[in-house]
Amino acid sequence: MINMRLKFIKGSEIKYISHLDLMRTFQRALRRAHIPMHYSKGFNPHPSMSFASALGIGVTSIGEYLDIVIEEEVSEKELMERLNESLPKGLEIVDVVVLQDKAKSAMSLVTDARYSIELVFEHIIDLEKKIMDFMAQDNIIVPKEQPKKNFKTIDVDIKPMIKEIKVMSHENLNVELDCVLACGSKANLKPQLLLEALKKYIGDIFEVKGIKRVELYTNINHELVPLSLVDRK
Repeated sequence: MINMRLKFIKGSEIKYISHLDLMRTFQRALRRAHIPMHYSKGFNPHPSMSFASALGIGVTSIGEYLDIVIEEEVSEKELMERLNESLPKGLEIVDVVVLQDKAKSAMSLVTDARYSIELVFEHIIDLEKKIMDFMAQDNIIVPKEQPKKNFKTIDVDIKPMIKEIKVMSHENLNVELDCVLACGSKANLKPQLLLEALKKYIGDIFEVKGIKRVELYTNINHELVPLSLVDRK
């Protein structure tokens, strides 16, 4: 068996499909591409595949990851070409790497995610100063729903989950933010929740034009390393 990690784009054409539908789309594409997938044993066998992190509805990405296990050797280039021919518009494999035999799954590795967020403001403000003051707070408390607990709402301090937030461009009323947020099983901050907290702090003076996930990382010795560089042969 061969472990492989696929990096893919999820474009605007399919940004509103759910994570479950995304999983089914890949399962169908892998079958159509005749990729020799390894299947689990038992009454209801399923292909050995797992995503690094579910992407929120309405969010695009140029840095998603899918781990698969295949039973016959297929070159990285051939697998990419065959699978891209079978995927719908809006999904594209951009990188494939072969992993070491005992490599950790992308899901267990991911700790952080980078986002590019486009905002449109009602009027010009000193956003750099506002963000500096926003991050200078002792706590940033927001209400957060718990899907596994009947969507009960609790107050959460998201400040430790905001690893970085900075203004990349500020052209008239259009702003691009670059954010690194906690992402994974230990801590996970959706960009929408960050924007809600920012709007509460500076006022309801902007609209969200688009959110794009740029990369997924794991933390190795206090350095953020893209998942495509971890445990590769």
